[in-house]
Amino acid sequence: MNLNSLYNFKNSVKHFLDIESLRFPADISTIEIKKLSWVEPFNFRVKKQEDKHRTLKIPNILNFVAACEHFKDISNFESIQDMDPLHKRLSANISTGDFVSGEYDRHLEEDFNRLCVYDNLIKVDIKEYYGRIYTHLIDYQGHKENFLTNMNIGKTNGLIMGNYLSLFFAESNLKNISKDIQNEIRESGIDCEFSYFSDDFFFFCNKNDADNVIKIFDEVLEQYELERNDTKKEVWTYETFNKYNLVARYWKKLIAHSNIRINKEKDDNKLYFINQLVYRLSNLEDEKLKKVFINNFFKTKYFIELDLEKFQVKDYDYHQLCFLLKLNPESLLYTVNRFSNMSNFDNYRLHKFLKVRYKESLQNLFNEEQLYFYYAIKSFGFTDILSETKGAVIETNNQILISYYLKDGLFEKGEISILKEKQNEQFWFQNYHLILYTSDLMADLEDSIIKYLIPKRATKEIQQTTYMEFYKDNLQSQIPIIRDINGVLDEINNYLDLRIEEIEADFEFDEMDE
Repeated sequence: MNLNSLYNFKNSVKHFLDIESLRFPADISTIEIKKLSWVEPFNFRVKKQEDKHRTLKIPNILNFVAACEHFKDISNFESIQDMDPLHKRLSANISTGDFVSGEYDRHLEEDFNRLCVYDNLIKVDIKEYYGRIYTHLIDYQGHKENFLTNMNIGKTNGLIMGNYLSLFFAESNLKNISKDIQNEIRESGIDCEFSYFSDDFFFFCNKNDADNVIKIFDEVLEQYELERNDTKKEVWTYETFNKYNLVARYWKKLIAHSNIRINKEKDDNKLYFINQLVYRLSNLEDEKLKKVFINNFFKTKYFIELDLEKFQVKDYDYHQLCFLLKLNPESLLYTVNRFSNMSNFDNYRLHKFLKVRYKESLQNLFNEEQLYFYYAIKSFGFTDILSETKGAVIETNNQILISYYLKDGLFEKGEISILKEKQNEQFWFQNYHLILYTSDLMADLEDSIIKYLIPKRATKEIQQTTYMEFYKDNLQSQIPIIRDINGVLDEINNYLDLRIEEIEADFEFDEMDE
């Protein structure tokens, strides 16, 4: 198992954490539930669209790894799509910690094939799905539910978002919902096909059947104590759907046009792809599509292998690149190392941009974007920006970022004193690093662990001993949970390499299939 990918599935924060280097109890694969207590996850806010955010709840590491070991032999644990291959669009790769590359394009092609047959695609979703899943209704195939619910203070109403275990059991529940919907549609005699990606359902039907299809969806959800989100119903025709879904065609055209413009014998080629990214963004209708377009291009084999020493950098390239990075800060992860090592690139031209955008990000709710800017600032060596933002960083309650500031030794006595006052269990992640990087807390290690790390619901001696030994072993071994910046870069590169291998393997399979 790739624990780092399972711990933060899909979210790029996985590149910053390293839980596989931690030392776990010898009996972790068979640990008894009585040795573990209810634990409180810490919050990590990620951006959805515009000013909206989603709060991921990142679980206690010991409880999470114990749960992974407990559930890893459950059927389809590593192959979610096989639960319901006829209807499930989501396909996960636990090696990359992401959805399988190429699946989106494959399902998009199927959507167009269905839309040329039926009048409409009706897209609806389940309201607050993860927060409303009743864990007692999940089929654990003889495994103990407590390993799952313990990670969320014992709550049985809702799953915490962000990790693979929650994704797996949410998809397991959706499989049953899908089966009931299929049975109802068959019994009603309606001509309708459907698929679903997580809690988004795609129904292909004719106009006269639309109301009955929605009625079936609503009635099935009621059986699971769920309901449809009334504010998120979309109706698409072939024409409107085709106009909206331009992303894949755009970046493929962009690469093709860029290749034509490059003379490999010259070292003063223009960065044509930057201009084309900006130009084509204007034809995309919403922020989500624009971000996907930018990210997908910078993750391509084309960009990764592009010899940037063959290019010159014009003044307009800097402001166009900054525009792209501001629109989608995640792309900093895939571009910073490439441009910073480019001979003709003036790194300092990005100093003001990173300073202003980082300070602005610290005023907002989006913890992952704060990390992206921190990564870029560290990669460029602009340490003056970090020393100016200590107070603002503490105010964010971004425990991963705070941990990096602790690791960098940026906090002075006053800031350390403020952090020492945060003794609630919800601050366990930053408190682990507070102890690790604070000499007086390390000197009184057992008392520090009791004060800052032992879960407050670990009231039994066997539970307290389990957590004490786990934390003491790792802190004495000087093992952080966060990676250094070079380690983050290595993880990003490894992720991109695996992703390219996956795409190429899928391409070869398609050729053989033909």
